[in-house]
Amino acid sequence: MPQTNYKIADQQIKYLTQREVKNFFSQIQDKRDRALFVTIYRYGLRVSEATLLTPKSINWDDNRIYIQRVKNGISTERRLYDDVRKALKAYLQVRQETGTVLFTGREGNLKPNTIAKLFKKYARQAELDKQASTHSLRHSCGVHSLESGLDIREVQDLLGHRNIQNTMIYTQISDKKREQVDKRLEESPDIVKL
Repeated sequence: MPQTNYKIADQQIKYLTQREVKNFFSQIQDKRDRALFVTIYRYGLRVSEATLLTPKSINWDDNRIYIQRVKNGISTERRLYDDVRKALKAYLQVRQETGTVLFTGREGNLKPNTIAKLFKKYARQAELDKQASTHSLRHSCGVHSLESGLDIREVQDLLGHRNIQNTMIYTQISDKKREQVDKRLEESPDIVKL
């Protein structure tokens, strides 16, 4: 299994493999929680950014979602991805609480520590590394986007980074992953050695 925990400069970067992301989401049956974590993963949101989403952040007619970034990030409007749209619609059909924010619970607006506890619950059920956190979904979005073929500027835009240097960490992770693949290929008995 590839290493998904990297220390780059003074930053500890923990991301989930695509298989781990699928395992994580396979544990979530609650419609609110699924909508919350799908939105976090697909747009690379920080937890605090997810708590800022309101029903008015979603423009259903134009199929857009407005994301207010924090930490000096660039706020933006993005296309409402089909899986996010489906999850949000399913959640809103059963949502009983009202409030100014999108994701609420019995006690009002979901707080970052509540979201962190929910993530840990599903991560435990999916048998993920104990170091995984909700922020791992943001890192996973960055890594998976690069691996899908987006260039570094497109990933910068997706994550709302003002400074490209903040996005460059994902290229270092992706390069390490490539090195591991190359090593496995080199050592594989199924590859002809010339």
